[in-house]
Amino acid sequence: MNLNVHTVTELVNREVAKIVQPELLDVIRKFRVEPRCEQRAWDYGEKEQSFPCWVVVEHKASNTCICYCENGFGPTYPWGLLFILGAHLSIGMDSGWFRTLEDVVRESAAWEGENPPGYEVG
Repeated sequence: MNLNVHTVTELVNREVAKIVQPELLDVIRKFRVEPRCEQRAWDYGEKEQSFPCWVVVEHKASNTCICYCENGFGPTYPWGLLFILGAHLSIGMDSGWFRTLEDVVRESAAWEGENPPGYEVG
């Protein structure tokens, strides 16, 4: 897919439309930012390899952001939880990547609520 601000915004909107828990939607609305592309280092490939990651949510209090990336762990796990600033600005490990926007928000420091009974991050 040819990603740009418009296509990433639409992708986020489709993910948001799948979420039914109002409190989780409030968190996304509160911390959502206009998508911006950042090149992030991929630690598992060729030397100095990087991929475009689209930042869509920022939680500055925890220095973390949520991004979308088709490469690296995507397309299976395209939603990542990364640092905003500091020494660790690569794509990171697979444990920080998720199938859906809902899953990554629930695993983020921005989410302090309860998950529905039986909910498991996919």
